[in-house]
Amino acid sequence: MSEARVIRAWHDANAGRRFRELGVWGDKTLAEIFDEHADAHPDKFALADAEVRWSYAELQDLTLRIASVLVDLDVKPGEPIAAQLPSCGLLAAVHLAANRVGAIFVPLSTTWRRAEVGSLLSAVKPSVLLVPDEREPFDFLEMVDSLRPGLPELNHVLTVRGKGSNSLESLVAGAQRLTKRDAQSHRPDPDGPAHVMCSSGTTGMPKASIWGGNDIVAILMHHFRDAIELISDDIAAGLAPANTGSTGYVFPVLAPLLVGASSVMLEKWSPQAALDLIVKERCTYATAIPTQLVMLLDLPLESADLTKLKRFNNAGAPLAPATALEIETRMGCRVQTIYGATDGGVPVMTRIAQSDEARRNTVGPLCAGEELKLSGPDGQPVPHGDAGEACWRGANKSFGYLNQPDYDAIAWDDEGWFRSGDVGQFDADGNLQIVGRTKDMILRGGTNIFPREVEELLIQHPRVSGVSVVGVPDERLGEKACAIVVPSQQGVPTLEDLTSFLLEQGIAKVKLPEYILVVDAIPINAGGKVDKSELRQLAIENIAH
Repeated sequence: MSEARVIRAWHDANAGRRFRELGVWGDKTLAEIFDEHADAHPDKFALADAEVRWSYAELQDLTLRIASVLVDLDVKPGEPIAAQLPSCGLLAAVHLAANRVGAIFVPLSTTWRRAEVGSLLSAVKPSVLLVPDEREPFDFLEMVDSLRPGLPELNHVLTVRGKGSNSLESLVAGAQRLTKRDAQSHRPDPDGPAHVMCSSGTTGMPKASIWGGNDIVAILMHHFRDAIELISDDIAAGLAPANTGSTGYVFPVLAPLLVGASSVMLEKWSPQAALDLIVKERCTYATAIPTQLVMLLDLPLESADLTKLKRFNNAGAPLAPATALEIETRMGCRVQTIYGATDGGVPVMTRIAQSDEARRNTVGPLCAGEELKLSGPDGQPVPHGDAGEACWRGANKSFGYLNQPDYDAIAWDDEGWFRSGDVGQFDADGNLQIVGRTKDMILRGGTNIFPREVEELLIQHPRVSGVSVVGVPDERLGEKACAIVVPSQQGVPTLEDLTSFLLEQGIAKVKLPEYILVVDAIPINAGGKVDKSELRQLAIENIAH
């Protein structure tokens, strides 16, 4: 492997054997698993977006032709290829094509601009980049041209959804399918790196977390499939952003293709468009981030035909129990939650078959092949029943960051434990409960306040449709809590409204917010997570001390 591409292999041969013995790793590549379904059921509906609708045979043919294009462009095994595409079916087509030739697929959000894209591409060093062939509302080609002098490894820039000679569509139209002989010569190691999921950048610029083929097999074909009871008859609705390669892609798009099911993708988010897609396509499960679930609740859900929708899968951020309850009550489905990190993997998730209490108030038990420990500030495990930082490793963890070893040193220890920054504790049944974030914790006069606890209560206030609690500096106490609130249609709450409500819920007085800031919307980043750093700065700028 080139020295320009730094990948740390966390899994040794012993770990690989153990994961195979557990049945969560295998010996097939992602493309080979997909091909089994395409060969068995070529005419079955596989994937659709706003512009295309492919059968398994059509998608298979497209991936083989794109793979041939990549070979013609001299893409070598182990080389990253990047794609800044909207949430569309081409993400899966390019990913599977890249997997056929051993390339590492790196999807990028279309919301990212020069700073984010330049930083990520400089680290990843792709040989090929795909961007939309459009000038409005943003000119992606112009941005890439301005960055290209600093990207010496970037040999080819292709456009998609265009008709120029340098468009992917033109090259595919003139390409032959990749032959079985060529496919075998380029076949990647199923244990090796195959896919990048980009972090959403809450701590700075986005980072490229690299995942192995078998890590993806473990999380999707075993952990997720079993938890949500995914079968080939399912039709998934992908509502979350798919173009960072994580929540909005792997669970509602890639997972169905690996089990022979079907998927439909929402390219441009709006609550009504999401509901219409679920109804029109008669989706059996949907994937969204909590922010989207909250927005759906503003619609007249009871009047929609949701008889086929049985499960709503969410990940990427905490989901308030009250929101889960309302979604289940009004949409007639069961909410399933995935807990983990784009960077580090998924140690636990809830199961559809679990009790309502467990599904709504915990993030579930350990997945097969995963280890999780709760650590105190000294790095040592906390006593049984106490809360501590959740640290994990196992069969579905990433390799770390591509070409970003300094970030590796921050996120992992020398034994491969991923430091999540989340504070959790186990209940009596072995389900993990997340009670806060180490970095979001507010230290008020020696008392630790975890914002999530307060937020989950405040979201139930009738005048609150969105809320985030952050700490602001205080000379005497160190920090005080500020509730940043999006008012509901029932009016704008006062600080007294909120504190009285919280006291009625039995919360300790020391945890009450001491400031309120009313906003039109809670800012979120490209991955759909609440941007706490922006909120903290907003509170500091607007709160008088």
